[in-house]
Amino acid sequence: MKEKYYIKRIQKGDHHALDEFIEILYPQVYSFIYRKVKGEDIAKDLTQDVFIRFIRALPTYQSEGKVLNYLYKISSHVCLSYYKNVKKHFLLEDELVQDEHIDVHETIIKRFKDEELQKAIYQLKPVQQDVIILKYFEQYTFKEIASIYHLSVSTIKSRHYQALVQLKKVMEGGDNGEY
Repeated sequence: MKEKYYIKRIQKGDHHALDEFIEILYPQVYSFIYRKVKGEDIAKDLTQDVFIRFIRALPTYQSEGKVLNYLYKISSHVCLSYYKNVKKHFLLEDELVQDEHIDVHETIIKRFKDEELQKAIYQLKPVQQDVIILKYFEQYTFKEIASIYHLSVSTIKSRHYQALVQLKKVMEGGDNGEY
């Protein structure tokens, strides 16, 4: 996709370019959001909100990489706002998992059905959800995820580890509380 070409056309008021742009990127943004929230209708509404926010930001938008990465970042913020507004999600400060004896591996992800996994992912902290979804469902590398959030690769790896440990606890029935 010729991102800069589309952005320039959209900034000049080309509605056809905007429609094409959204049509190309909508499925990926929707997929990311769908995995973070419960319900198809909510995911559609939040995806629409992401594109509205992006369109509003276009006059001052400066490309710092892939537009999709920027949209994922907006998506993350939109989902956080959604959970804050409906009070279904409590945001807690990040805690560093110190237990080195916990054996956490990617096979945890593959071991369960999608529906069970989806329910377990809902119980993770929003930052942990993002890392899991981008890493395993969107196939991003740690470096790519770090660039989206402007964090170090080691911070992303730490969040990934924390997320897998928490996911394992949730899926084994050890932690049923929502964050």
